[in-house]
Amino acid sequence: MLGMLAFFAAWPAAAQEGGFAFLRNGINAEAGAMGDAQVAWSRDAFSTFWNPAGLAAAERNTASLSYYAWVLGTGTYAAASRLGLGENGAVGLFVTAMESGNLEARSGPGEPEGFFSVQFVSSGASYGRRFGRFRAGVTAKYLLERIFTNSSQGYAFDFGVQADLPGEVRFGAALQNIGRMSKLETQATRLPKVLRAGVAAHPFHVRLQEDDATLARLFATVEVSHFFEMQRTQLHVGLGAEVFEMLTLRGGYVTNDDLRGPSLGIGLDIDKALVDYAYVAFESGYQGPGHIMTLTYQW
Repeated sequence: MLGMLAFFAAWPAAAQEGGFAFLRNGINAEAGAMGDAQVAWSRDAFSTFWNPAGLAAAERNTASLSYYAWVLGTGTYAAASRLGLGENGAVGLFVTAMESGNLEARSGPGEPEGFFSVQFVSSGASYGRRFGRFRAGVTAKYLLERIFTNSSQGYAFDFGVQADLPGEVRFGAALQNIGRMSKLETQATRLPKVLRAGVAAHPFHVRLQEDDATLARLFATVEVSHFFEMQRTQLHVGLGAEVFEMLTLRGGYVTNDDLRGPSLGIGLDIDKALVDYAYVAFESGYQGPGHIMTLTYQW
């Protein structure tokens, strides 16, 4: 159908990887603002997406909701939670869904014959465990895609590690989306298998002399990702500044990306509530920009 072809043609990643291209893009505002450089930095409920080892790095339990307004009016919804399990372990639960909105169904020029939508869903569970300064984790996903009247199901696994290095430096790596889908009409959709590796650091602190309270904390994260089906390697860079342990400013960039430009974001920590927003610029020729809003409750 021409409507579906137009949708994939306007979304380069989708055209090359099938509909599950949404598994390669960040789903939370903190990640989106920092150029999706999260494999070493992640330490909350959305470690279920970036690196399950990060679940064991979190100091508190969290539950999060996120919405991503993306190209061509598509939207991605996500919910995730992190719960401590014993002294050194943690589990995570998640569901992520992408909805295309109404697309015109056409078999040729002229008036549309109707409308249809495209949906993709990823849901599952993660487990992370700490071994001293080292952490490891695994995620299991159930995948569903539905295009017009056709649908298919599948599964995938993620594997991740993190390690605390000297000098407030953290290393992380993850291998994601290892699995398969059943056939969608005549052919199975390829999953966007990706290998990520990077480091995160806190290179600079500003403290008050009177009580040694933290006035500001700067952090940086750098990551390399390789997408096997696309044969594409990208560099992700994220920078941030946390002020008075309440307000966080973020920025990021991804290289070798046909769609994304620079990104900016802000986060507000109000006791048990976190509110994060990200603005993602698109290259010229695409409907944009992208907006991500994430709400988190921590206890």
